[in-house]
Amino acid sequence: MLHDFVNWIREDLGRFGEDGQSWSHQLHESLFMWNIIEGTHVLTIMFFAGTIWMIDLRMMGIAFKNMPLSKLSDRVLPITIISLLAMVITGAIAFIGRDPLMYYHNIWFRLKMVFLVAAMINILWFHYRVQKSDVAWDVIPPMSDPLPVKRTLWLAALIALSFVLLVSFVISGVDVWVMAAARIVLFIGAVVALFMLIHKRLPGLPLVVKLSGALSMLAWFLVIIFGRFIAYDWFYCEKETTTPGSLMYVLQECDSALAFRGGEEEAPAEDVAPEGEAPAEEAPSEDAPAEDAAPAQPTPGQGN
Repeated sequence: MLHDFVNWIREDLGRFGEDGQSWSHQLHESLFMWNIIEGTHVLTIMFFAGTIWMIDLRMMGIAFKNMPLSKLSDRVLPITIISLLAMVITGAIAFIGRDPLMYYHNIWFRLKMVFLVAAMINILWFHYRVQKSDVAWDVIPPMSDPLPVKRTLWLAALIALSFVLLVSFVISGVDVWVMAAARIVLFIGAVVALFMLIHKRLPGLPLVVKLSGALSMLAWFLVIIFGRFIAYDWFYCEKETTTPGSLMYVLQECDSALAFRGGEEEAPAEDVAPEGEAPAEEAPSEDAPAEDAAPAQPTPGQGN
């Protein structure tokens, strides 16, 4: 059902008359408009994510320590809101203007949407449940012990997990899905170790505030990364690497995608003869000159 709705956006949204074009086709065939929209979308993501990360870094106690959190939030909030509105509008137009079905059946686009929703939920959770006394978080007390034992353990875990994660990209001959699962586990472990190291080294803010900031940074980081991966065709449904029944095949709903595209390609020809019969030859027109007829000769005295 959702596939049909996306196809309606692609073929019929904004279309007037049988010979008209939808907004999707008009934007896709325009010379500069889609590129301008896409570039603006990327630029507004930079503004939005940049201002969000400023707040996140302050919430985690890593940067802008001399700036009260409440004042920093008030200063960057207008830029954040304007960037968010521009990002959503240009993103929707870019989705319509290129090929909505390509986006819909793209695993990276789906992952981007998942983490985009997760980031929005985290923002709502922070503003309506966590952010009750942000003035009390304006001052971070000085750190007492430079590096006690617990912090050293978290640092060692971070270094070890990061090293193993980097080494895993050199290893070959292992099943691709097993290696992918192992890398995801190592990445999550390294992120948790980094977060706990920051929390132990920078006391002052509640753990829930730092956790909200860390989740926000991670979610927007993954939104940007997966958004850039959309341009690559590693797991397109038409690729031989995306075999029927595989995880990517199922997650991208390749059955409906291939059935739809196959139906587009199988448009019947109008003048094709039935199978086993030779096409009928057209009868020569009465007014058409015979192929083997000799050209007319000029009468004597008329030629030059």
